[in-house]
Amino acid sequence: MELHPSGEGDEASLLGGSDASTGAIVGERFMVVDTRAHHYRYLVNRVIKSYLELFRQPRAEEAALEELARQAGCPPEAIAATVRTFFQRMRRAGLLRSSDADFREEPTWALTPGQVLGEYRVGELIVEKPDVALHHAHQVGTGMPVVLKVLILRGPRASRARKLFEREFSLMAGLAPHEHVCRLLAFHPGEPCHAALEYAGSTPIHRAMTEAFLSLPERVRIGTEALAALTHLHRHGLLHGDVHSRNFMLTDEHRVKLIDFGLSRRGGDAAEEASVPHGGLPTFMPPERIEPGSLSISSHPGDMRSEVFQLGVLLHEILTGHEPFPEGVLWRHLAQAIRGQPAPRAVRTPEGELIPKALADVIERALAKAPEERFPRAVEMLEGWHAAQLRGARPVQAGERVCS
Repeated sequence: MELHPSGEGDEASLLGGSDASTGAIVGERFMVVDTRAHHYRYLVNRVIKSYLELFRQPRAEEAALEELARQAGCPPEAIAATVRTFFQRMRRAGLLRSSDADFREEPTWALTPGQVLGEYRVGELIVEKPDVALHHAHQVGTGMPVVLKVLILRGPRASRARKLFEREFSLMAGLAPHEHVCRLLAFHPGEPCHAALEYAGSTPIHRAMTEAFLSLPERVRIGTEALAALTHLHRHGLLHGDVHSRNFMLTDEHRVKLIDFGLSRRGGDAAEEASVPHGGLPTFMPPERIEPGSLSISSHPGDMRSEVFQLGVLLHEILTGHEPFPEGVLWRHLAQAIRGQPAPRAVRTPEGELIPKALADVIERALAKAPEERFPRAVEMLEGWHAAQLRGARPVQAGERVCS
């Protein structure tokens, strides 16, 4: 790999040579050249350059992650998933090499649009992660839209990934159906190992709460449905493991669906607690999972009260259009705010409607710093939410929505 500052000629050749395209590039750029095949060239910004420079000499991924975390001033856990995905894509592009055999490039299954897999015709790629890929698809014959989740990793690391993949759908298969929880339609353990899931729409709550005009009753209804989804899991002794507003989708009919059970586990199961990775979006991290001294994320997983806290963050975002703790700041500032600063009250919707005190009180209790001061489970939180509606907010039916 060769890395050097790029010139205008480099940028023009990569972008098709037009002055308009070249002019669209802002900031200092660098050219990366594949030394094995010099006609492969990549234009990167300063941030990507700093990542790549860590690999001028081969090193293990963990060592690079530690150095990146040191430079960023955050715990490795806060950036591990993002960095791991970046490393994988750069290795596939032929730009990174590692001295650790566990992290060498491994073969993967690659699905292509139009391919038929079992009874489904594969559509466009939704997202690709290190171990799995999600594709739009349609059932052959009926045309029913589905999402295919495929285990794409093969090689030495695939065995553990496969066990986690299989247990995800074992948990889903054992869960009673619920209108606000994404359904497992089929699971195929062959090669490639894949699952067909109910299509839950393309709009995560995170986006809908800021981009759409929604009335207060509509926001309350969406919050109620999200609470009902997690209540269903808690009633059956399951933890979702990764509660945040990107894992709650709005269907085309504007109904809530909870998705992504990859980190789910049975509550109180010590074996699963030790073997299943522990997730959590930084802005949804409960305070008990942040070590007070180092501000690193605790290896001890959250419980149902931790997920109640995450529901509090979710409901605050649904009603106000933003999360209670600042996004886009350094991890240490975010962690200090989550641990030490009271969450701001939910006061108004983005449209300017006043949020009833009873609903804001439910959110405030869910966001208590001490776990014992919160609702014990989503079950009790939903009961409190319903009682608060009776005292000051009427939920609406799906057909009553105000959305543009």
